[in-house]
Amino acid sequence: MAGETPPEDPEAIERARAAVFRVLERDLERQETPEAIQYLQYFIQARPEGVEQQGPYKRVTFGMHQRISEYSTRYSPVTGEQRSWLFAAFSERCGRGLTKAQALEVAKKAAQPPEDAVLEVADYEEQAGEEVFVARWGHFVNGIRVERDYIQVLVNGAMGRAFAVHRNWHTVDEEPSWR
Repeated sequence: MAGETPPEDPEAIERARAAVFRVLERDLERQETPEAIQYLQYFIQARPEGVEQQGPYKRVTFGMHQRISEYSTRYSPVTGEQRSWLFAAFSERCGRGLTKAQALEVAKKAAQPPEDAVLEVADYEEQAGEEVFVARWGHFVNGIRVERDYIQVLVNGAMGRAFAVHRNWHTVDEEPSWR
């Protein structure tokens, strides 16, 4: 039902949604975990799928969706370019499932480094007790390192997926000027 517009009757839908969450909240209280209630609507979402008239009542059906992980991203406020992203679900249970060459290919696909990027690191490292493949490119212009410019990708070799990309890169103006 993805992509469908929710049924029209926002009042009935909101009353039904509130009733669903009241039931869930009571279950959490019975399980002696009332502190979870404040996060409940953050982790579980009830999306309306249908509204049926049944006598004097309306029956609202919901699809229940659970958040499994955080996905965060950062953009440049000046250019709108994506600077970094992190999908935490892919960072769990890392290992050396891929060879270094295979992991580097995954990292290149995620980072899409420019042609003038210089690969500085391409190896597995231990991070927080996990074996993570790290690929890092530096930015050099005419043999001179551009300060603070880099691209770094973290790959879960066991899963074969990149889970983080960080990019700080700009085009250097080589014309002399007052700075």
